[in-house]
Amino acid sequence: MIRLSQDTYERMFDSVPGLIFVTDRHGSLHWVNHAFIDFFRISRESVEGKKYSDFFRTGPAEIIIDLEELVSSGESRKGMLKLVHVRPPEEKIVKMDLIPYKGDGGTINGIIGFGIDITEQYQMEQIKRDVYAQLEKNIEQFAILGDHLRNPLAVIIGLCDLLGDEKIAQKITGQAREINAIITHIDTGWIESEKIREFIKKYYDIGAQGTHELVARAIHEAYIQQQMDAGVTPDMNPSMRPWSKLPTHVREPNIRQAEDISRKLLKIQCGIGLATDNEEPPFSFTEEEVDLLAKSEHERWMNEKFKKGWVLGTTRSDRDRIHDCLVPWNDLSLPQRDKDRSAIVALPEILSKVHLKIFRFSDKNY
Repeated sequence: MIRLSQDTYERMFDSVPGLIFVTDRHGSLHWVNHAFIDFFRISRESVEGKKYSDFFRTGPAEIIIDLEELVSSGESRKGMLKLVHVRPPEEKIVKMDLIPYKGDGGTINGIIGFGIDITEQYQMEQIKRDVYAQLEKNIEQFAILGDHLRNPLAVIIGLCDLLGDEKIAQKITGQAREINAIITHIDTGWIESEKIREFIKKYYDIGAQGTHELVARAIHEAYIQQQMDAGVTPDMNPSMRPWSKLPTHVREPNIRQAEDISRKLLKIQCGIGLATDNEEPPFSFTEEEVDLLAKSEHERWMNEKFKKGWVLGTTRSDRDRIHDCLVPWNDLSLPQRDKDRSAIVALPEILSKVHLKIFRFSDKNY
């Protein structure tokens, strides 16, 4: 194994365009890379004696990080949004990962931070929310417009019966029918807009997390449907609630699962792309591929549980972090293995709901 000197590591990190910094367990900055210096438009000397909190305030999502607690737990925090101020007075949004690191003695001494500027992306998300709010307003106006027009129209048609001239009454009634047809057309447009709104709200109001959260939402909806088909109710399973109402500690594992899909697919020479043709035949795995991917997902899930302090036990207890499925794939019960296999088989359909597809690298048409 090649061992690199500290100077070599620093030169490597200095060439990275993202922000990188190192702190002790109390948050005092020990080292920052060139991208950090350039981003904040400061000198390297001015960083001395500064703390992490001097540069990164509480983010848009109001995430407050206690670095000492992070060090003591040994768990990384990823995908956080932090608000920063740079010169001249300007606010930017940084997406950040904080990872505890170990010293020579094996104990965790501090934090390595990685950040990227997503200000433009975040602003686009705000614009998207404004557009969605305007769409909501327009749909509401569509919904009441038909009633506002039909009410006086009904009065006009009723008054026609009082006219002594039948020909004029028929002309007025004929025009009223045309107006009613236009209103019906408006109603149809409102219904279609409702469908569009629900689709946007369901799948694309996803904040700055991006496609991984998009897929995670679709996976969660498939899970809810699976539980409902099995006769499970929200009272029996608190996780059967809308994505927006899930606590962070439940959402994050779903996002980690979505992030790992591409890595698993590489094992069978497959990838994920945009689904642009509704006439394409649905993708299907071979039985061997289903077994391979199900085993890989079980191992990923198990490693994630172990890192969070879960242990094997005969009876599952979320409070005590005990799970009866924390065993190697070959020791897993057949019903549990079938459950993991079913999740893999359903993956193409889940991805199709958010306009994504699985393709084989050997297929030249992908």
